Amino acid sequence: MALTNTAGQSTAVRPTGIPKYRRGLNGPLFIFVLLLPSFVLLIGIFFYPIINTIILSFQSLNLTDPLNNQWVGLGNYGKILSNSVFGFWNSVRFSILFSVCATVIAFLIGLAFALILNQRLRFQLLWRGLALIPWVIPYVVVSYLFFYMFNSEYGIINHVLTSINLFGWQPVPRPLAWFGGTGQLAAVATIFAAIWNKFPFFTLMLLAGLQTIPQDLLDAATVDGAGAWGRFWHVTVPGLRGIIAITTTLMFIWSLNEFAIIWAMTNGGPGDATNNMVVNIYRTGFLNESISYAATMGVLWLLMLLVFTYFYIRIMEGKAETR
Repeated sequence: MALTNTAGQSTAVRPTGIPKYRRGLNGPLFIFVLLLPSFVLLIGIFFYPIINTIILSFQSLNLTDPLNNQWVGLGNYGKILSNSVFGFWNSVRFSILFSVCATVIAFLIGLAFALILNQRLRFQLLWRGLALIPWVIPYVVVSYLFFYMFNSEYGIINHVLTSINLFGWQPVPRPLAWFGGTGQLAAVATIFAAIWNKFPFFTLMLLAGLQTIPQDLLDAATVDGAGAWGRFWHVTVPGLRGIIAITTTLMFIWSLNEFAIIWAMTNGGPGDATNNMVVNIYRTGFLNESISYAATMGVLWLLMLLVFTYFYIRIMEGKAETR
């Protein structure tokens, strides 16, 4: 009995002499300490700029007279939406046009390259690597490359167009002023630059999706009498539907916020022909020094993107439920 009690007492002994500062953190406090740096960065980089931009949109801050800053309420929003001087709606239209054209055409080109690179080719890895080169080149380099290609005096695009001769008929007898006039040709040039820069993203994503489609499905479709188009439309496209939805939506949002290519090529000109929303915000805030008007445009543009993102999430949730 004595031995039993002694053993029981010895097992009940707990080390109580360890100082608290040597025990370490555990529980909720430990989780808080680990997440604190991330929360600080998130607040400083994400939440503070958004909140400050919203506050500035209700004020009249101008860099030419920063001390004369007053609360104007919704006055800035009324001016931006109704006054054509700011070119808000023109910027919205060009942003949508630029994004739709760049996304759709880049997707079609990327899909074609993905289908080709998915075949058994000689030097397959080499061709796949070369297809990604336009994507890894910096935006500014792409912009200057296409700026000189579309140059009205010595650009290769004009040289090729003016050299076309179909039995004595020249569709383009004179060099085109790509970056002059009404600016329609400048919009075309910027869209071409964006397409060349963005299609490798679709190539990479769609090629990865093609590798996940079981070969058994394609073989079964062939046995059932499906041709190349039938296999593509009834097997390949359904297998890529999720990837197509995600990649096209992401690229559309990225194109809506395009700045580097447009600014390096045209500075938003000639006039306001290529003045998309991001370039318009930059010109209004930093060139015209109207910070509050630029903040107002930024808030309106953010609301439009949130609406688009909401419908995108709803579509993706619907696709997830049907699987």
